[in-house]
Amino acid sequence: MTATPATAIGEWRTSDEYAVRAARVPIVIGGLALVLALAYTAAIVKTDGQMLLLVPLVAALVGLAILAHPHVGVYLLFAVAILFEQWAIPGLEPITAQTRVFQNISTYTPIPLRLSLADLLMVLTLTSWAARRLVGRHQPFRMGPLGWAVAAYGGVFVLGTVIGVARGGWNTDAALAEARAPFQMCLLYFLTANLIRDRQQVMVLVWELVVLVGVKGLQGILNYQEAAAAQADLSAVTGHEDVVFFDLTIVLLLVIGLLGLRTRLGYVLLALLPLIAGAELLTERRVGFIALGAVAVAITILIFAENPRRGLVIAGVGALLAGAYLVAFWDVAGPLGEPIRALRSAMNDSSLSVRDQLSDQWRVIENRNIAFTMRQLPLTGVGVGQAHLFHEQQVPVTFVYWRYITHNALMWLWLKAGPIGAFVLWFLVARVLLLGSALYLRLRDPVLRSIAVVPVALIFIQVIFSSVELGLTYSRNMIVLGVALGLFSFLVEASARELAPKAA
Repeated sequence: MTATPATAIGEWRTSDEYAVRAARVPIVIGGLALVLALAYTAAIVKTDGQMLLLVPLVAALVGLAILAHPHVGVYLLFAVAILFEQWAIPGLEPITAQTRVFQNISTYTPIPLRLSLADLLMVLTLTSWAARRLVGRHQPFRMGPLGWAVAAYGGVFVLGTVIGVARGGWNTDAALAEARAPFQMCLLYFLTANLIRDRQQVMVLVWELVVLVGVKGLQGILNYQEAAAAQADLSAVTGHEDVVFFDLTIVLLLVIGLLGLRTRLGYVLLALLPLIAGAELLTERRVGFIALGAVAVAITILIFAENPRRGLVIAGVGALLAGAYLVAFWDVAGPLGEPIRALRSAMNDSSLSVRDQLSDQWRVIENRNIAFTMRQLPLTGVGVGQAHLFHEQQVPVTFVYWRYITHNALMWLWLKAGPIGAFVLWFLVARVLLLGSALYLRLRDPVLRSIAVVPVALIFIQVIFSSVELGLTYSRNMIVLGVALGLFSFLVEASARELAPKAA
């Protein structure tokens, strides 16, 4: 007789045997994890708390998580950009400013690698996504509704680099400092557009925004208390770019309230509002208040387009509240008078402190030098990696690349790639505003409508911030902006599903 498969190979395993075998796997993994944790604990104790020993373990865990689930890389990059400072805060040493997440590894280790930890996270996320795409385990690549505009923005810096190299005397370090953040924004857009594909993933990012900005608000207040206790006169208690995130969350709360949403996210954001608004007042960034007021007007216009009567009511109430505030706090010094100080500075510089007047004067001279450079090189600009031209001398500042990157970041694009650079920037801004506004009016789901406002508000705030700050070369801002713009891919698909006829 011929042997049956069971007799030839052996007895078939029963389902119980498979279950027992499967149950052993987590036990073995858990045991190994426990042994590893105990070994690391012993090593830390033996070295008197040397926390650097945890770096390989954390790196391994992060790497495994991203390789298994590439979208985790987007979560981590978004969180890192909100939580950790890129530049030191003068007079303060918060732990979030000491992580060196955005510094080249070569600057603080013997490793000659001119990439930051944030850059490595991006490379790992991109590699994981590309590998899964090649083996057919991920959905097809999509450009998203802003894909060509974002690609053109990245192309501007390629063009600017060609111009800079062609002019001779090219500074590699300056070119890397100039181009890094814009390329990070472009990469994060495409990663988000392709890896964030469902509502749950989108909500994870929104929750990260709300909670982590709340943490930064609390940190700003604690920094202020620390400075007050030391009787230190600080120019800011948070990073300059943090006001962009503060403004964004305040606008998100405003939109949630206007849409009548009663969600846990809204309640948590409302609870965090005192921390966020308090830090905004204490950090004394005039551009933050100006941007917040301007974006509030823009949101009112958007609501007016949807419902004129409601828009008029909101505009009237807002005008009354603003008028009452101006009357009550016009001559008040201190944090509560900061928004008025921002308004008065726009009308009359003589009302400013000496420090603010010197800061403004420095920017005025810088703008004249920008105009001079544009007249000398109207078609190409100086290019990436090249210093702009100086008609008037400026007092040197601590920022290393101040001759290459201007505080007026909007005009900086013209300096790097001529009118093409300026056109691409404003085309991208216009595309975001039009697309986001259309989605807000078209979507039926109020939660998704509130999320559609996030990229619109963020780019509006970012443009105002970048008119007086190095906003387009801050990695933190550009990473968050790239993720926010990438959400449009999900929102456009959600809108299409809402409009699609339902099957009978």
